[in-house]
Amino acid sequence: MSKFNVDYSSLANQITKKAYKLSDIKDQLETVAFDVVRFKDSDRSTDLWQVQSADDGEYIVALYQSDEEKIANLWDVKVNKIAGALEVSYKGDPIVRISASRLGIPNSELNKVPEYLPSKLADNKKLVTALLGELSPSLKQEVLNKYPELV
Repeated sequence: MSKFNVDYSSLANQITKKAYKLSDIKDQLETVAFDVVRFKDSDRSTDLWQVQSADDGEYIVALYQSDEEKIANLWDVKVNKIAGALEVSYKGDPIVRISASRLGIPNSELNKVPEYLPSKLADNKKLVTALLGELSPSLKQEVLNKYPELV
């Protein structure tokens, strides 16, 4: 059985590689700006790379986000410390404003919420449903008409 073990971490690194040694792929690149390059025959989603120096030579590093990062970035949470409220947005549109005390979040911990709540909303449909439950029925329907993927 041990001969069939797969090292998924190295596999993930090969599939979603975000850095290459510049000397290894220099002939495949074209310069876009001073330190920004792109592959000559690449798709547009992985377009731009930045040249960065390290102790053992120069590397190019991806300037794009993975799909997981893009999904988490669909949600945004802002804190209104004066009102003690959270303002939750989806794709840049404000969805709901809710009191932190209603959620049981002490004012001393409000500044931590924008760090973890967007990724939790991206992963947890029950949390999204509960958040949408704070809206009036007409507003909830309007949000779901615009963003049916939230159902």
